[in-house]
Formats: sequence, C-alpha cells, structure tokens
Amino acid sequence: MDLRQYRYFCAVVEEQSVTRAAERLRMAQPALTQQIRKMEELLGVRLIERAGRGIRITASGERLYERAVSLLRYEAETRIEVSDIKEGRTGILRIGVNTLSAGRLTGWVQEMKRRHPRITLQIHQGESAALIDRLKDHAIDVALVRLPIEAQGVTIEWMEEEPFYRVHHPDFPDADVIIPSQEGLGVFQTLSQQFGVVSQETCSDVLTLIGLVRSGQAVTLLPESTLRELDMTGLVRERLPDATSTTALVWLTEDGQSALTQQWVSIVHE
Repeated sequence: MDLRQYRYFCAVVEEQSVTRAAERLRMAQPALTQQIRKMEELLGVRLIERAGRGIRITASGERLYERAVSLLRYEAETRIEVSDIKEGRTGILRIGVNTLSAGRLTGWVQEMKRRHPRITLQIHQGESAALIDRLKDHAIDVALVRLPIEAQGVTIEWMEEEPFYRVHHPDFPDADVIIPSQEGLGVFQTLSQQFGVVSQETCSDVLTLIGLVRSGQAVTLLPESTLRELDMTGLVRERLPDATSTTALVWLTEDGQSALTQQWVSIVHE
C-alpha cells in the first residue's frame, strides 16, 4: 500500500461515509470504493462494513486507521524537515576555524543562532591545513583559514587583511621567538617569508603561547584580531610595518554552498 491509499482510508473513517469522503477527496465514489477494496484484498481483512445506510469501521479498520494517521503525520513532518534543511531553516552547520582566526567568531555565531534558532552549529578549531583536509573529507562544511594554503578543489574567498604585532614582556624583549603555527602552514610561511622570522620553536595553542610570553619565556607574533580577544595587560605590542596576514573562507568547489553555508557567509560579510 502507498500513502495515497492511507489518505483515502483515513478520509472514509473520518467522514464515516464513502460518499462524503469522495467529495472531500474530489474523486468519484466508485474509484474510492475500489481503492478501499484493493486495500482489503491486500491485507486479507474487512476494513469497513455496511451498517444500514451508513458504514461501520471494523476492529481491523480501527487499528489500520491509527497506524495510517501516524504514518501520514510522520510523512508530513519529514517533508517539512527536508524542506527546512534545503532552505537553511534547520540542520547542522559544521564550521572549521583556524587557531588564529576566531576573533569575531562569537559575534557571528550569536547572529546565526538569532536568525536561525533551530539549527545546530558545530565548531572545529585547528590549523588551516588540517581544516582543509577535514573539508575534503566532508567532516566540515566551511572553514575560516589563514592564507597562504595549498589546496585543490576548494573555493577560496578572501575576507580581510590585518597587521601582525610583536608581543613581549617589557622585561624580556629579547626572549626566544616562538611562532604560533607549525612549519609548512600559512602563518608560519607568512612570518618566515614576509617578516624573515627564523625560529624552530612553535606553539599553535594561543593561550599557552601568551602564558609563555607573560612569564618572559617567549616573544611571539600575532595578528591584530587575535590580540583583541586576549588579555594583553602588562605586555608590549609593537606593530610590524608592512606585514599583513589574510583570512579567507573556504568550501568544497564541487559541493558549492549549502543554504546554511550561504547564510553563514552572508553574516560574515556584514
């Protein structure tokens, strides 16, 4: 049996009349009667019986009606859920964020949830290269990364450039430089190629890195947006001239942007 037949049967039960049910369904009464008989033949039971000028629903018919109502309700809810996902009203949006690119994330998340309270957001933090790998594995939908990156099959949309700052403890300006990125990744390349910074010491956890700077064990270089989100009390910040880093949004080219991804991008652009 299909959902169409369930709708026919429910109409008959609810109207307590094949004639009224046919009118409600806008179909000929003989055609509706034939559909009910097909259901009875398939199930091997009587669903309705004549009772004077009306009809009586059998015990089997009553049970079928209960099941049919549940199935039709489930089908309607499924249609709504599928449509909501397509239109971006609900669903899961998985966002990858580079360790040094989360400065404005809180505001974007707040606005996304305000506009679409029924969606689920999952935020994954990591180095840009690792996020690109997760994107290609379909583990995330969109990522906020630091350029440069080397990746095939992804769309890269530049967002903004921002300056870098040298950060150190006022009593230890010549401590060892620790780079907030791993060798071969975007920020590491930017610092080494643009600024000529040479260091084998790295730390991709920003909070740990600032702790090392605050204790006088390190000097580091961080983008402006990262500094805005950290407690820099007592530390010296020196802007590096002509030194910038670029943030970009990326997603898989072959998949394009889902409705949720499109809405996230629009918020980021505002």
